Amino acid sequence: MRQAKLLLLLAAISFNCFAQKRTPILTMQNDSILHELSLLKEPRLLLNIHGGYAMGLGSTFKFYPDDVSAISVIKAGNGIPQKSISYSNPSKGLGDGFRIGGGLSYILNDFINLGIDLDYFKSTIYKTRDSSYRFTNPTPAMGEPDESSYTSRKTISYNATLISLTPNITFKAIAKPKWFIYKKLGLVLTFRPNSLQEDINDINFRQAWQGFIKDSASREVNKYEWGIKNPALGFMGSIGMQIKVAPRIRAFGELQFSHIVFIVKKRSLTEFSVNGTDLKNTLPVSDRELEFVKSYTTNFLNRNPDQPSLALVQRIPITYVGAQMGLAFQLK
Repeated sequence: MRQAKLLLLLAAISFNCFAQKRTPILTMQNDSILHELSLLKEPRLLLNIHGGYAMGLGSTFKFYPDDVSAISVIKAGNGIPQKSISYSNPSKGLGDGFRIGGGLSYILNDFINLGIDLDYFKSTIYKTRDSSYRFTNPTPAMGEPDESSYTSRKTISYNATLISLTPNITFKAIAKPKWFIYKKLGLVLTFRPNSLQEDINDINFRQAWQGFIKDSASREVNKYEWGIKNPALGFMGSIGMQIKVAPRIRAFGELQFSHIVFIVKKRSLTEFSVNGTDLKNTLPVSDRELEFVKSYTTNFLNRNPDQPSLALVQRIPITYVGAQMGLAFQLK
């Protein structure tokens, strides 16, 4: 009898221990399965659209050869000409302008996203220079004083268009369920970069002699196309914040720094006109074409007008810092 009771007691203790050990294992396995299922249901592919404004940095402000804004010369009779020159710093660098784009990104894990962006960016800068010359004869032979004057305003503008493809990687720095702060690094590839130059010179001439006055005006237009090495390369870096505003929609904003270098291979004259008349074909090839090389030797006395002129290779920086905002959509 005692042996039977002892066996029943041992059996009850063993069953109780077995039940206590199995229950947590089953619960833990179920929690793990549910967690894995929830991760699989969360979309990992995101589509984004964005836009913003950028400002050129100092390296692009010195794109022009000098800071001269006006030159004035006044001469009275046989006196010494009085010359004055005005200077002004450019207030806009190549890199200023609006940009729009879109992209795709893939959530690799909780800390890293891989993405690629396609952007369109256009930037224009210009500079004006006023020149004037005035000659007067204070002791005319008869009538009013003789006078000759010449004024011109030359406007030089550059227009750069960038269509860039930017593979990038995003690192989450601080992450919360509804938002996170991130850093992003990328390589910028600009395909078929385009850079145009336009020079417009408005000239006015006035001559007064023995009471007769003659006024004349003309406009000279020169347009150039710069041949750029394709593709142009650069890099970008940014810091930003993303906020979840809906189950599948996130808003983001970031500050971005970008640097791209145009390596110029050639400059071609596409238009040369005076008062609307195209005179490009009247110029020799040496005045219409300019090739950029690493080194060269020239003979100014025996220059061949049927060959392009030569110059050293130029590197045009497009460097800017900008702010952009956008929306990211989680795809199913």
